[in-house]
Amino acid sequence: MKLDSILTLAAIALGTTPVMAAEGQWILQGVAYETDTLQHYQAGPGTTITVLDLVAGRGSDKEIKQRVWYSVTDLTNPDVEIKTVCGSNIRTSNMTVPAMVNSRKGDGNVYFLGVNADLFSTNGPIGTSIMNGEVLKTAKESTAWKAVGVEDNGALYFGTAKLTFSAKLNGAMEYAPSLVNVPRAANECVLYTRRWGTTTRTTEGETGIEIALRPADGILHSDGPTVCTVESAPVKNGGNMAIPEGCFVISSTVASHIRDLGLMKAGDTYTITPAGISIAASAYSSHSFTKCVELCGGDPMLLVGGETLASYATMPNYDARRPRTAIGTDATHTIMTLLVVDGDSFNKGISAGVDAKDLAAMMKQLGCYDALNFDGGGSSTMYTDAFGVLNRPSDGKDRAVRNGWFITTPDRSDVETASIAFADPHKTLAIGDTYTPVFYAYNNSGLPVNTDLQGVKLEAPVELGTVSADGRTLTVTGDGTYALTARLGGHKCTIAVRAGDYKANSGSSSLSAVEAASDAKTEYFTLDGLEADPQALTPGIYLRRSGSQCEKIIVK
Repeated sequence: MKLDSILTLAAIALGTTPVMAAEGQWILQGVAYETDTLQHYQAGPGTTITVLDLVAGRGSDKEIKQRVWYSVTDLTNPDVEIKTVCGSNIRTSNMTVPAMVNSRKGDGNVYFLGVNADLFSTNGPIGTSIMNGEVLKTAKESTAWKAVGVEDNGALYFGTAKLTFSAKLNGAMEYAPSLVNVPRAANECVLYTRRWGTTTRTTEGETGIEIALRPADGILHSDGPTVCTVESAPVKNGGNMAIPEGCFVISSTVASHIRDLGLMKAGDTYTITPAGISIAASAYSSHSFTKCVELCGGDPMLLVGGETLASYATMPNYDARRPRTAIGTDATHTIMTLLVVDGDSFNKGISAGVDAKDLAAMMKQLGCYDALNFDGGGSSTMYTDAFGVLNRPSDGKDRAVRNGWFITTPDRSDVETASIAFADPHKTLAIGDTYTPVFYAYNNSGLPVNTDLQGVKLEAPVELGTVSADGRTLTVTGDGTYALTARLGGHKCTIAVRAGDYKANSGSSSLSAVEAASDAKTEYFTLDGLEADPQALTPGIYLRRSGSQCEKIIVK
């Protein structure tokens, strides 16, 4: 990476580059917001979390505040996986996001970050849902509901999901269901699993046919055939058939199905195979999955190809300021952004919440090319394994929801410190202020293993201030922007400290770039405090230190 492609942060206008949003100002629907980064830290492999305060019209009677929580994940990281989680029964079970994580304890993964996902009704999540390779539900095309799915290589794709099946009876082609776990209507063939409930809930006496099937391993696979054994002879015009434990029921009102599936008998083999899983963001943008084992509904699309869609008007309370949750990716489909904005009366004076257009504008500001709305209001939740629920859900407590979207990594039981970092992304201090930082420790995968690391010693240039005898506290005496370094054994981390004779809390705490001395040694650090090779800088934001002075820069 040529260093002449490095620009100071103040000069950057964010496009679709997947980096931390520039401090200084965001423009949302023509309204200018001052931004202040409250937190920026690594949450796990390939993943950072940033917390921003946005303020428009500061001090006026039209002042608007927003608190924004967002994560950015490199989906090409080999230690990163996406997983969805639903309750044990998608139609009736709700769980809080933390409870979903607890329900997966012992499955060999660390669920280190997650948000609430699909909107829901009495029938379960509204959209098509695939969890861990199991088809939970398909949305009827008439709903035009949208979804996000994960390709086998980790890339994300958005749009209207379509899942079709083929079937064989004793090796010969046969009719297949077209829908899964939705209410059956006239001229429809629906497959019901125990995710739907204990009965099909179809109308008794209605013209149709229902057949109990026992799958070999109890689930309907999204990534290969599901081999079933017919339990007993078909039941015609019965309705509301019991779904035996570990079984399916195929239920059809299609005349040809009644005729041909009615010939099934106990012991026959009926094999169901996904014939295709695809997703279409528009008439010109679609993707057919090679292998999709995680797919989750949401609605509406906020961005397609970097453009805001008019479909935002289909969102609940689209023109009202509410808490919101959204998911998006860059144009490569490999950089994922999850965003939560707080709101409602519970967050009065902290965060007003956003309308649909603001939500779309935020996702675009963060470099998203495609973006989808998840459930909002009191459902909006962002969770991390290290800190629990980060935001302030507007119910005043965690709301139980139908499903969640999680970033995971294999659980290697690794608790050894491989790197350290300041908890603060930077610090603004006045002369005379003291600062005792909090430090995080990370293992080799990048998971936080200690969020209150002790024994770390500070090193400060004399121009900035003095460090206490125990090495824990800085007292500011200087004016300017400097690099503050910390060490523990062979580990080192650095942040920029803006120091001076002014009020530390007077507006934005954005750091000004400082001209580095030309004859000093120049070093580069990630925002997590790790040293970076100047000849191998990947796109992102870095601290560049020359002597005792420091500036924040961006590599595009």
